[in-house]
Amino acid sequence: MKLLLLSALLLTIVVVGTTSQRTHYAGSSCPDPNSFGRVCIQYYDQCTSDQECRTTGRGHKCCLVAGCGKECMN
Repeated sequence: MKLLLLSALLLTIVVVGTTSQRTHYAGSSCPDPNSFGRVCIQYYDQCTSDQECRTTGRGHKCCLVAGCGKECMN
């Protein structure tokens, strides 16, 4: 039971951390997906296109973060 609660807490922390964190990247293309050094428990796509990032105000590019999902970046 304690392991289940701990797992749920860790999952919440990782999901909140990855969805609220925006990476600044001023390049014309996305950086290497493996260059972020993140370890995520759950794969989550924050975006599906660059247009979606600009429309929602979360950034300018929709880039892949290895093992974590796609994330809006500036």
